[in-house]
Amino acid sequence: MIELVYYLYLNVFLIGVCMKKLMVLLLITVPLLAACTANVIGKFDDYNEIFSGTIDLDLMGHGIIKVKSTPSNITCKGKGWVTFIPASSYWLGTCKGQRGEAELTCDDGRTVTGDWVCEACTRVRGEGKTNLNENITFFITPSKKRLEKVTEEYKNDTAEKPNIRGKKSSNGSVMEGLF
Repeated sequence: MIELVYYLYLNVFLIGVCMKKLMVLLLITVPLLAACTANVIGKFDDYNEIFSGTIDLDLMGHGIIKVKSTPSNITCKGKGWVTFIPASSYWLGTCKGQRGEAELTCDDGRTVTGDWVCEACTRVRGEGKTNLNENITFFITPSKKRLEKVTEEYKNDTAEKPNIRGKKSSNGSVMEGLF
């Protein structure tokens, strides 16, 4: 009987020690993992307008997005989230194929909804649409080098397009205002 009590006491003690170590490990690790920030670069497909900013991600697949456009200085804020995780993500440890959505509200009255797909854990491509039926393409990455490459591509693609605040009408005159 004494051996059984000692055995149970030892097990409870060891479990308690292990749990304390696990809790310390979690308290140190989780805040580090939760503070993940990635870069966002995007473009209006039909205008000379590029936006850039960040997405702050949590461990549950949610993110807070903040972007600002140039040259119009439109600021948009919103959220993104994962909608699909393929089984391969669990057993291969890859992000490829994960999908999600995003919603943003801009200070000029626009709203943006978008869908994205992970090409890899460090490359996300997406497309969106504004409430004014404007198409948007975007890219998310933590890599500064990849961000610079995509930014250059987007600048080259939009350079000859009209400014967003000076869209040409069907008769060729310039219409001012927000579209």
